[in-house]
Amino acid sequence: GVAALLALGAAALAAAAAGGSAAAHLGTGDASIRLGIAGVLAGAVLGPVLHELVHAAAFLALGGRPRFGARLRTRLGPVLYVSAPGCRFRRGAYLAAVLAPAVGLTAALWAALALAPAGGALAAAAFVAACLNAAGSVGDAAMALAALRQPAGARFEDTDDGFVAYGPPPVEASAALS
Repeated sequence: GVAALLALGAAALAAAAAGGSAAAHLGTGDASIRLGIAGVLAGAVLGPVLHELVHAAAFLALGGRPRFGARLRTRLGPVLYVSAPGCRFRRGAYLAAVLAPAVGLTAALWAALALAPAGGALAAAAFVAACLNAAGSVGDAAMALAALRQPAGARFEDTDDGFVAYGPPPVEASAALS
């Protein structure tokens, strides 16, 4: 439930913070990150926005038509989201779109952190954005696990509050006789 997602979110934040610290150390030799107000505010905006833009780019690359939205009141607080209503994706494609921010954006933000000047606003923004991306990716991972429990031939339509799974296509009569 919500408590499990919050616990996983906290673990993801800790992992992102540790990874960010390691990335900073690789780039500058200094594992500390100075969180000035400008960097924190920039990261707080960029993290969720970039997360949803990566989902949108993945949906577009897979032939989908992304739609953006926001909800101010949810069990976890305000959220941004992107969906691809009316588009049905094969499971592998859907998993790629759902997990793209966890993999691709995390790597990009850690690279930005490693290359950013130590103690600057860019480093702080990349760090905060990576942490918020990790927290958002927890919900994506829960959706990916739910998608994996669907039949192998299912098609997935991403909606504003999850996904709809459509059953595998029927076997054609000629294929069933062979």
